[in-house]
Amino acid sequence: VLRLISQLLLHPSPAQLASQAETIADLSFQRDMLLRQIADERERWQSERDMWSRTADILVAKARVAHEPLAKDAEALRYVARLEDDLKTSRRRLADTQTRLSALERELTKIRPLISLHATILKD
Repeated sequence: VLRLISQLLLHPSPAQLASQAETIADLSFQRDMLLRQIADERERWQSERDMWSRTADILVAKARVAHEPLAKDAEALRYVARLEDDLKTSRRRLADTQTRLSALERELTKIRPLISLHATILKD
C-alpha cells in the first residue's frame, strides 16, 4: 500500500497536474479579485469618513457662527441692563438733589426778608 501511495505522490499524472494548475490559477484569480474588492471598499469607506468629517466640520462652524450673534446679543442686553440700572440710580440722585434744592430755595425765600430786615437794623 505504501508503495502504491508513494508512487502516486512522486509521479502524478499529466491530467492531475493540469487540474491542479487550473485550480491554483482559479484560486489565485479569486484571491486577487477579493484583494481588489477589499482595497476598493477601504477606499470607499475612507472617502465616506472624510465626507462625514467635512460635513461635521461645516455643521460645527455654522453652529458657532449661528451662536456668535446670540452671544453678542446677550452681551449687548447685559450692557443695556447695566446702563438702565445706572440711569435709574442717576434719576434717583437727581430727584434727591432737586428735592434738596427746592428745600434750600424755600428756606432762602423765608430767610430773605429776615436778612433784609437784619441789614436795615444794622445800618441804623
